[in-house]
Amino acid sequence: MTETPVAADRAPVDPAMERLRSILDPARFREITESPTGYLELAGADIPSARGLGQQLMRTRFYATFYQLGRPLGMRIASALEAPGRDADRARTAARLNLSPGRTVLDIACGPGNFTGYYGSVVGADGLAVGVDASISMLTRAVADNSAPSVHYLYGAAERLPFRDESADAISCLAALYLINDPFGAIDEMSRVLKPGGRIVLLTSLAPGGRRERLHVRLLETLSTMRMFGRDEVTGFLRGRGFTNINQVSAGLAQTVWATKS
Repeated sequence: MTETPVAADRAPVDPAMERLRSILDPARFREITESPTGYLELAGADIPSARGLGQQLMRTRFYATFYQLGRPLGMRIASALEAPGRDADRARTAARLNLSPGRTVLDIACGPGNFTGYYGSVVGADGLAVGVDASISMLTRAVADNSAPSVHYLYGAAERLPFRDESADAISCLAALYLINDPFGAIDEMSRVLKPGGRIVLLTSLAPGGRRERLHVRLLETLSTMRMFGRDEVTGFLRGRGFTNINQVSAGLAQTVWATKS
């Protein structure tokens, strides 16, 4: 019996990459390439320029290092009412996203991938976890620290996601919405790519007293270059987009909102 020869230079199939390609919208970019440090780039994709000190700092190597040092404290403050701790944070968020093996989850503004990598362990070998960020330094850290067979990292912007409509089972955006140029445009994009019945989790800022219109809150926004959301802004926006089962937990200057797309 004659055996069919196999080309020695044929690249092994990456199931997670094939799944990622299947949810990307080719109308939103020209080609996909891998950077020298392992994250993926989409030629022709539009990345908005950084506005304000907060966004500019977020895209630097210094911030990527500081973020890793300071994030546990920030998450502890945000989770003060919910049994704080990094492992508990990740497990709780995965549960709110209703993650299970085989699902596709997007982590928007993923930073160094602390949650993205964990999502990958939950969705397993048949699932896909994609971290998206506009900071090359953050993505480099993510690939180095939080890679897994079912995880990929993508250079992109929350306001212009390169995915097909209704292609993801779950989406998170944690500790980043307040620095995005157009936060509600970003939520609209997340809604667009989320499947009906899919879950979204947003961890973001909360104005002191829950009221953004106060003068001292506006001053705080100016000094910090971060948007301080009113108590009903994010939940009201999701409700207006048809989301149901909307939940909100607040602690100090942080709020976590999770909901289901109808």
